[in-house]
Order: sequence, then structure tokens, then C-alpha cells
Amino acid sequence: MVPSRLLRNLRKRGIPRKYVDFVRGMLGNRRTALKFNGYTSDPIEIDNGIGQGDPLSMVMYQFYNADLLDIPRDKSEGAIAYVDDTLLIATAERFKEAHNKLSNMMGREGGVTDWSKTHDSPLEYSKLALIDFAHRNSTKKRIPL
Repeated sequence: MVPSRLLRNLRKRGIPRKYVDFVRGMLGNRRTALKFNGYTSDPIEIDNGIGQGDPLSMVMYQFYNADLLDIPRDKSEGAIAYVDDTLLIATAERFKEAHNKLSNMMGREGGVTDWSKTHDSPLEYSKLALIDFAHRNSTKKRIPL
């Protein structure tokens, strides 16, 4: 998580300045040291992420990833998210049409790929999955994306 992007997203979502300033202070001027086998490193500046186990981390990730929820453009597209997991949804008469909508949400300007770059959050393509749903009486052929 890039702190400057999180702070931008908090402001964009209308979070009061005093809370944005609190988060800025919480994520600024942080250091850590590595300790193993009797060795302790010099302090290392931490310029991204949230403290491991921080109870605010789940809330902060919701704001960090909130722009993903803005990607759908019409009622046939949707998105839901929880912490660092996001689900894109497309509805259409045919699977191929739904697949094209999903592909478009990934690649269009301001889509998932752009979000990934601006938020320094590389996509883990091995974790992506496509699931087609149709009424159980449907004879629609399921086409891979």
C-alpha cells in the first residue's frame, strides 16, 4: 500500500481532514530493523504498507481499493470487494458477451490494469478465476475467457 495513494483515496471519499492527518502521521517516519542469528541491522526506512497486525489495516485496504468499485459503468457491470479481494461481475445474454465486458473492465482506461499500476499493486494472474453462471435449465455453452 502506497501511503500517498491511500491518503488521496481517503480525501476523495470525503473522510474528514483530521482522520486523514491521523493516518498520514501513522504511516509516516516509520523504521524497522531486521534481527536474526544474533545480528541486528541498521534501521531501515519503511515507505509503504501498513503495520503488520494493525487493527486499522482492513479499513485502510477498503479505502485503498475503493477505486476498483468505480470501474463498472452500467447496470450490466458490477464490482464488490473485501479487503484485498475484488470481484468483477458482468451480466449478458451470452457468456462471450459477458467475457468481453469483463475483459473491457480489466483493460479499459481507468480499469483494473490502470488501477494496478497507479496503486503499485501487481495483479496475481494465477489467482484470477472466471466463473460462468447460468440457470440450471440453460443449454448455453460455457466458453473459456
